[in-house]
Amino acid sequence: MRNHRHTGFTLIELLVVIAIMAVLIGILVPALNRSREQARFVVCKSNLKSYGVLAFMYIDDNNGKMPDAWTSFYNKHEEYRGEPHRYCRWHNPDYDLEKHPEYAGPFWPYLKGKGIHICPSFYRIAYEYGPTHPQHVESVPIEPNYNYAMNSYLSLKNAISIKRHSEVFFFAEENLWITEPYNIYAFNDTAMCVYQKWDSFGTFHLTRDPEKGVVNAVFLDGQVQTVHREDSWRYCAPDGARLSPLNTQ
Repeated sequence: MRNHRHTGFTLIELLVVIAIMAVLIGILVPALNRSREQARFVVCKSNLKSYGVLAFMYIDDNNGKMPDAWTSFYNKHEEYRGEPHRYCRWHNPDYDLEKHPEYAGPFWPYLKGKGIHICPSFYRIAYEYGPTHPQHVESVPIEPNYNYAMNSYLSLKNAISIKRHSEVFFFAEENLWITEPYNIYAFNDTAMCVYQKWDSFGTFHLTRDPEKGVVNAVFLDGQVQTVHREDSWRYCAPDGARLSPLNTQ
C-alpha cells in the first residue's frame, strides 16, 4: 500500500510564517509612512517655490511693491457680511476663492487654479486640530482653502528696500494651536505676524510629536528652506532676532 505524505503546513509552521509576516509589516509600514510624509514634504516645498515665483510676478506688475499680507488673497481683512468668523475663513467652503472669486484680493489672480495653496501634510493637521482652533465656529466644516501665510513685515513694502533677501522669509506655515512663548495666535488668516510677536513658524512636519517638527518657508531670494520654530524671529526681518521671546527665557 502506497504511503501518501502530507504536504500542507503544520500549525507551528503557519504560526512561524504569520509571525515573520507581522515582523515584516512592522518594519515596512513605518518606513512606508515616512516615505509618504517625505513625499508630501517635497510637494509642500514645490508649492512654496511657486508662491515665491508668482509673488515676484505680482511685484513686477505693481512697481516693485509687495502684496498686503492681510488682503492679498481676500479683498477684506474684516469679516464679510454673514461670515461666521474670519478665523474660520481658511477652512470655510463658502470662502473658497476658486468658487467665490468675488472675495478675491489682488494677489489671488496670480495663484488662481494653480493647486498650490495647501501643503499635503496640512490636511491631517486641519482635521485633527481644526475643530479646536481659537475662535472656531462649530457649524463651519473643516475644508481647507489654504495654509500658507505671508510675512506681515513685508506688507506693501518695496522689494528693493529689503536687504539680505536670503535671510527674510516671504511665505511659510503656522500651527493651528497656541504654544507659549512662541505664539499668542494660531493660524487664522493670510498674514504671519512674527515681527509683531504674535505668530511663529509651525512644527508639524516630519515628526510624531507635533511640537518638535519643522515646516517650510520661501525666502525673498526665491529659495525654499526647512525652518524650525526658533528661527521665526531670525528670519522675519533684518532686525528680527532681537524680538525672540527666547531671549528672555
